[in-house]
Amino acid sequence: MSIDVTKHKSPWIIFSIYLLGFMVYAFIPAERNAVNMQMFLGVYGIHALFGLLLLRKADILGSVPALFTLFLFSRVAMFFMYPWLSDDIFGYVFYGKATLAGENLYALKADDASLTYLRDSAYAFMAFKPYQNIYPPIATIFMTISAWISSLLSNSLSTTILIWKAILFCSEFLGLALLYRWLKQQNYSLLPILFYLAIPMTAVEGIGQAHSELLLLPFIIGSIMLFRETASHTRNIFIGGMCAILGLIKLYPIVLIIPFLIQARKLNTICSMIIGAILIVILSSAPWFWGIMLGNFTAIQGYISVLQFYQGTYFNGVILYGLRFFLESLHIHEWWLVAPKVLTFIRIVSIIAMSIHTFIRKRTLVQSLYSILLITVLISAKVHPWYFIPVIFLAAMIHKQSILMIGSLMMFTYTMYAVDPVQESMLFESFLWVMCGIIVYLDHKQSLHIFNRDQCEILP
Repeated sequence: MSIDVTKHKSPWIIFSIYLLGFMVYAFIPAERNAVNMQMFLGVYGIHALFGLLLLRKADILGSVPALFTLFLFSRVAMFFMYPWLSDDIFGYVFYGKATLAGENLYALKADDASLTYLRDSAYAFMAFKPYQNIYPPIATIFMTISAWISSLLSNSLSTTILIWKAILFCSEFLGLALLYRWLKQQNYSLLPILFYLAIPMTAVEGIGQAHSELLLLPFIIGSIMLFRETASHTRNIFIGGMCAILGLIKLYPIVLIIPFLIQARKLNTICSMIIGAILIVILSSAPWFWGIMLGNFTAIQGYISVLQFYQGTYFNGVILYGLRFFLESLHIHEWWLVAPKVLTFIRIVSIIAMSIHTFIRKRTLVQSLYSILLITVLISAKVHPWYFIPVIFLAAMIHKQSILMIGSLMMFTYTMYAVDPVQESMLFESFLWVMCGIIVYLDHKQSLHIFNRDQCEILP
């Protein structure tokens, strides 16, 4: 009788190749052009396939040492990847530096003449110069902390980016550490952690491109760990405060307070959460918007105006594309202005409908959080790949296999930069969405078999 040694070696071969794949991104020239983007998408496509293969061996590779090695190696490798896929990091750096200098960029535009002394390489590369700060107050606080730490070391752009990535690294590590603790408390398997790490997008868009979505993770899992149906008022105030923090880092996750309010049921619990949320909003916003108390509305008016501008821009918003085409065919007056308003209405109605659905179906807290956040992300004028990081984090807890493929497919929206001249292809993006729809349907019918379902029987 012979023993098949290769059967036991193959998972570790896949694991090693997947790890080494993270090193390749740093060798792709950090210039956004057609050739480099084609190279990136080719590497990413192969890398994502190895991630899916890795999950099929979750029963062997789901140990703490393997997971820690995967996290540490992949994230450290991403420190060497220059953030060239998007321009967001340069805005983070400039807003942080300006705030540290005592400037209020909710009241001033980035290209204001009074801010000339702050202009540096980050300013040269950032987008939205003719507008005020688009990021909410707590995100700006993190940016300012990053700028302060950097000022103690070096004012160079590379140092500031490195410090910002270090903050994101700590935040993601804390989020996964809390997830580990929660899984152990509930006696669940560690599959959700491997689930999250086996999608290279979370590393590439997180640490690699330095997107602030990683700041959300500790507060998402922290609020879940705090929640109890019979919790004290103090605990509920903390939960409400954490939900407010989510919305003050990125606006769209504010919807995550809805499932907590639904699960709370009791009026006094709901009131405690709302009070906690209001307190955090007031305290965190006061440094920039205190002028309202004196009748000075410059900052709040500036922030509202930049939000209105931002909501008028779009990317990979296939639902919006459909609305625009439909309204134009009906010869609706100023259809290009009407379409975003209709989309906002559809988004609100969909969130309400999903909230009612989760309540009637008695979905768990995590299931409700995932469903409502997914709806919020998908029904938007802009559906960037990095928006899926918190969605994937939640999906991992309830083993939603479809999000693995959706998160990876959305990376191919970068195809607009893989052609010369740069051009967004609505046809190609619509094709991606159709593919995603099919995948969601197959997952609903339990026809996806990315990993063995027996591996997650002890999950909720």
